[in-house]
Amino acid sequence: MGSGGDNASETLQKAQEAERAKVAALRDSMANKVADKEAALQAVKDARKAAFNPYENLSNEFANLGVATQAAEFQAEETDIALANTLDAMQASGAGAGGATALAQAALKSKRGISANIQQQEKANQDKAAQGAANVAKAKAEGEKYKFSIEEQRNVADLNRASKELDNQNARVDAANAALLEIDLGNTDL
Repeated sequence: MGSGGDNASETLQKAQEAERAKVAALRDSMANKVADKEAALQAVKDARKAAFNPYENLSNEFANLGVATQAAEFQAEETDIALANTLDAMQASGAGAGGATALAQAALKSKRGISANIQQQEKANQDKAAQGAANVAKAKAEGEKYKFSIEEQRNVADLNRASKELDNQNARVDAANAALLEIDLGNTDL
């Protein structure tokens, strides 16, 4: 009877060793899949389009505004012609030098008005350029914020996914190790 018990014990031990080898192979296979999951995840990351700032090439459309000098030049020419005609009329009627002086002062006053008009245009253009520059800077900053937000969301999602996948795979490996331990502990009862 003693040898029959030994045969049963040996058969049981061989079955447990075969089961242990099977579980160990399964565990090793699962451990190898951790690297495969990391490689697949990296391939997905590498295939993504880069986040971009939609405003990075924005330029200030008001930076190079021109001043409408042609109208001012035309107005100055018209004033000069009118003054010349008036001076001719004054000479023809025999008006004195006082009239010519008054006429010259009127011409100067008229041209000062034209100059003031040009200065107003230049000031308005400078104001628009400054406001345009501020708007461009603000838009570019918003674009950078948008770009950073996209990158951050992607990174967080990738990290969460990778962490979950690795945790799950490591849990499988731990379960296989626990099964191996249980098998090993079962062998000690023989």
